[in-house]
Amino acid sequence: MNFLPWDTFMQRHEAAWLRLWTAVGAAPDLSPIWALSLIHGHRLNTAELQVAFQTDVCGELLLVWPLRFTTHRRMGLVWKKVGALTNIFCLHGGLLTLLDTSVAVRQTLQALRGMQGAWSWLDVDLLEVGSSLHTAWLRAAQQTGCGVERIPKGRSPYIVSPGTLDEFLATKSRNFRSNMRARRREVMTSPDVEVRYFTQPHEMDAYFALALSVERTSWKRRVGSSLDQREWETRLYDDLMGRYAQIGQVLAAVLFIDGVPTAHSMDVLQGGRVYGLKTSFDPGFTVRRPGVMLLVARLERYFAQGVREFDFIGQDEDYKLQWSRQCRAHESLRLYAPTLAARALFLSTDLRRRWRDYRGRSSAPTPVPVAGNQPALARASLEDDRLSVSA
Repeated sequence: MNFLPWDTFMQRHEAAWLRLWTAVGAAPDLSPIWALSLIHGHRLNTAELQVAFQTDVCGELLLVWPLRFTTHRRMGLVWKKVGALTNIFCLHGGLLTLLDTSVAVRQTLQALRGMQGAWSWLDVDLLEVGSSLHTAWLRAAQQTGCGVERIPKGRSPYIVSPGTLDEFLATKSRNFRSNMRARRREVMTSPDVEVRYFTQPHEMDAYFALALSVERTSWKRRVGSSLDQREWETRLYDDLMGRYAQIGQVLAAVLFIDGVPTAHSMDVLQGGRVYGLKTSFDPGFTVRRPGVMLLVARLERYFAQGVREFDFIGQDEDYKLQWSRQCRAHESLRLYAPTLAARALFLSTDLRRRWRDYRGRSSAPTPVPVAGNQPALARASLEDDRLSVSA
């Protein structure tokens, strides 16, 4: 296992990283395209980045894992943190490899352990619970004496294609099936409804102008999460879509009603899967359900093309669960280095967590059944650090 500064690694191995990602058929967030867009979008300091990597005898990459080395203050002390180059849109832990997963994780953790004093804890973010990678990290942590903090991160819904849109709708309730078929008819036959698709690099500027016009009218603007309100997010997606369009893996779309852009979406296609990165709609057209119409049109197109899976990405919001109850649970792992200082930090963190859980359980009201005219039993609760007893 080797480590190189980000800039040096990219000068030498960027093309090989892209070949490895293509060979594995991995998710988009494990590609050099995604990593470069993250750096551009968040304006990250590349001096904090190093890349763990391994090559075969021919010099081809077998493993790539970009890492950030940063410092944090906790308990009045300075601690060194290692974290993957990810953000909230990444759901795969950041590690890309052709090796057996357990071997890759064990070797990587051993290499990090060999960097004496280089880290206090390691964050492995947004792993799919129960996946081979998730299991490998838990096992490696146990084998190397690392304390593990497990942080739940929600569930991500996805749709497995049964073949065609009609075959998919046949698995849903009669009411849902009827509504979606009505939306499809409207997309296909209404003269005032049009869907335009954008796939080429030179089309991305036009798409983004339309997408931003939709975002400015969406509900997201009221809560400050509109794409046009967050400069870093605009930079990230603009860069991301432009890069993926260059390799033919983008399908962006805008739905128009009476010539007005009312819904947009941006998807990335990879390895027979579609990853829905971003979507929004104009609430002024809610009665026409433009977001639903656009999703129906996209799914029909994807299923007809033989796409195996549509991944909504993100949390299990209600509208996604109407389409699929199949979800991937995710959690982040924080591995504390097997040193005295890091073990003390882990124990302190674990004790605080246990205390919060205890307080939560103790303060929750417990109903007590009362038979006939018998007096209720006294019950205890711990509130504001005082023990109170009531009858």
